[in-house]
Amino acid sequence: MERFDDSLGFLMTRAARSMKRALDVRLAEHTITSTQYAVLYVLWEEDGLSLTDLGKRLYFDGPTITGIVDRMERDKLVERRRNDTDRRVIKIYLTKKGKSLKETLLPLAPEVNKVATGDFSREEKNQLKWLLMKVWRNVEV
Repeated sequence: MERFDDSLGFLMTRAARSMKRALDVRLAEHTITSTQYAVLYVLWEEDGLSLTDLGKRLYFDGPTITGIVDRMERDKLVERRRNDTDRRVIKIYLTKKGKSLKETLLPLAPEVNKVATGDFSREEKNQLKWLLMKVWRNVEV
């Protein structure tokens, strides 16, 4: 029988949590969490997404993305606006403050990735990404 702490799921979870903590440490001085960073990142790529689309892109359910956006709105990082053509749709836009963080925060996740992969060759990094995507597709429900 495989030892628990040697199982693929345990090792992947432990690695992911360690990487999240490392990013959270770097983001703490900006009072941003890694989850909020992910939201900012998506909005830096495409501002004005609906709350639903934002949740789908980040694989968050409705209540989770709503709570995250609530906190980010409170901290004046984003704002909600009703869609002009369909008032039921709420779109999320970066505020000036949210936009201004891009240059400072954008390099932080790649820093963590670089530390995590240490002395990996380019081929090993690509292989790891490919394998993780394959695992994800195999177990995605």
